[in-house]
Amino acid sequence: MGSQKPWTLTARWIIPVEGPPLPGGTMTIVGERIACVEAQGARRADQDQGNAAILPGLVNAHTHLDLSGLRGRMPPLNSFTDWLWAVIRYRRTLSTERVLTDIRAGLTEALSYGTTLLGDISAQGLSWSVLAQTRLRAVVFYELIGLPRDRAQKAFIAASHWLRGHPATETCRPGLSPHAPYSVRSSLFRAAANLARQQEIPLAIHLAETRAELELLQHHSGPFKDFLTELGVWDEEGLIEGPREVFEVNREVAHALFIHGNYLEPAHTIPRGGTVVYCPRTHAAFGHEVHPFRALMTAGARIALGTDSLASSPDLDMLAEVRFLHRRFPEVPGSLLLRMATLSGAEALGWHDETGSLASGKSADLVVLPLRPEDRADPYELILDSSLPIRAVLVRGQWHERQS
Repeated sequence: MGSQKPWTLTARWIIPVEGPPLPGGTMTIVGERIACVEAQGARRADQDQGNAAILPGLVNAHTHLDLSGLRGRMPPLNSFTDWLWAVIRYRRTLSTERVLTDIRAGLTEALSYGTTLLGDISAQGLSWSVLAQTRLRAVVFYELIGLPRDRAQKAFIAASHWLRGHPATETCRPGLSPHAPYSVRSSLFRAAANLARQQEIPLAIHLAETRAELELLQHHSGPFKDFLTELGVWDEEGLIEGPREVFEVNREVAHALFIHGNYLEPAHTIPRGGTVVYCPRTHAAFGHEVHPFRALMTAGARIALGTDSLASSPDLDMLAEVRFLHRRFPEVPGSLLLRMATLSGAEALGWHDETGSLASGKSADLVVLPLRPEDRADPYELILDSSLPIRAVLVRGQWHERQS
């Protein structure tokens, strides 16, 4: 537990995210909570981090920790279905103990890069046993797969059973993840949405990830039909119609995450509680067309960021995702990019009352990022134009000890 005696931090910049940056600001912490965030001179600091920025702990809204053993072993291919086949074959070789080892390795990496809240898609919900024992906050999304009727029914029964055995804890919450429109029967989408609504838990769906996915849903043809036929699970009548129906089915889910959204259109109306989770470096690795996140935001959608898994991303570094976006889209305000990697992710996962920004009453989750000795007035430029790594991570009022 963190100390119950108040202590105060300062640095060149404090970036609350919910409010404007504070040059030389101070933040006072009591136990696991932020007592106050104040302007320079409000009180004397116990710790001065010097030429650094203090940011909220980062939020990785989408990853697959159980694929952490795939770093560099399975680079994205021109054929998305060929890449999926490779992932499936790899997964079939793994023991449960090896999966748990990979999950622990991915968690250690995410923490070292300053992630203090993450959303993990988990086959069989296996990451729960690891994430529920750690200091960071998490949502474990139990993955549902089943396009043929019998497989869909079995998947729903298994998910319902898992939920009964995994009630929310102080730091770990359950969720559901109907995998994608090409792998989940329309009736399973509806059943999962109803269960998520009834139990007030978040739900995550991979959606509009490739052009081939949209071709399958619109015309029942293309690479995904061949892929599903080869897998022995092709069932044309089970397919949902497309993104609009997915959105409609999930309209009453309080926290619905639509993962990737690479080929969504602004005309697609995202549900009020919904979020599109963009994984910038994975998106680029597959060579997709320019992501529509700017048009979607203009249309009123919330956008959060994720790394995806180490099967498609070089690491689990959320700050690297933000800096990558800044290089690609320098016209997007740095304040907005940083929000996408903090508070927007916390809102998406349903943890925004607890974390995602530096504010009185919230969890003391933060990162300390050294800055270059430059006189630029814009702290976001200092943060995003740099490649300096995070120096320290505070999770629920306690400094995280990095492992060598």
